[in-house]
Order: sequence, then C-alpha cells, then structure tokens
Amino acid sequence: MKDRTAVNHNIRKHFNELIYNTARYTEIALSIVIIIVIALSGLRLILTTAGTSIMDMDTSFFTSFLSQALSLVVGVEFVKMLCRHSAQTVVEVLLFATARQMVVEHLDPVQTLIGIIGIAILFAVRKYLMTDSDDMTPHQKSASEESSKKAFSSECK
Repeated sequence: MKDRTAVNHNIRKHFNELIYNTARYTEIALSIVIIIVIALSGLRLILTTAGTSIMDMDTSFFTSFLSQALSLVVGVEFVKMLCRHSAQTVVEVLLFATARQMVVEHLDPVQTLIGIIGIAILFAVRKYLMTDSDDMTPHQKSASEESSKKAFSSECK
C-alpha cells in the first residue's frame, strides 16, 4: 500500500513539474512575441513621426504619439513582469498603466483624483510595504555589485 502511495505521489509531483515548466515556457514564448510586437510598433511610431511634417504636428498628433509611446512603455514593463516575477515589477506595471491612462485620456476631475490616489497608494506600497524578500525568484548579488556598492558608499562618506 505504501508503494502505491509513493508511486502516486511521484506521478503527481512529475505531473505538477510538467505543468509548471509548460506554463513557464509559454510565458517566455509570449514575452518574445510581445517584444517583437513592441519593436515593430516602436519602428512604426518612429517612421510615422519622421514622416509627419512639422506643420501637421498639432495637439491631436501629440496626443496620439504620447498614447502609442506610453503603450509601448507599459508593454515593456509587462514583459519585465512576466520574466522577473516579483512584487516590485507588478507595482511598476500598475504605476505605468495608471499614469498612462491619466496622461493620455482626458478624464474628468473625479477620475483624475482617483488615479492620483491610486498612484499614491502604489508608491506607498512600494516604499513602506515591499522588501527585497518580496521577490518570487531568488536574486543574488554578484561580487562586483557588492564591491562597487561598498566603494560608492565609502566615497560618499
């Protein structure tokens, strides 16, 4: 009976690892696709801007440009979140997405106030509630990072 339980446990463990690895590789593949789309969109944004005469660059052009550029920034932050798996990157994505929404969309005063409060809460969470141990993946500092940090702190004294 114990052998059967051990076999079931090993099968379940192997199956869970398979699912986890499949999900991880799917995240990597999606990140690559998103990066390609971001690069192509960035190229399109540059070409569109370069092909527009200065006389056509009015406020609607600037609003459209800003919307597209900030969308690319949010996309890059999203890819970082997929790759890093830390609470810090989640907060950064939320900050950029909220800031983009506030800058690009011309919201009424109540919605703008809600956005400002949301950003303030995210900054407070990042400053007061998050620690280095909030990372979901272990991050070890290299010896060169430690030595440069010590050298910098000794120069500042």
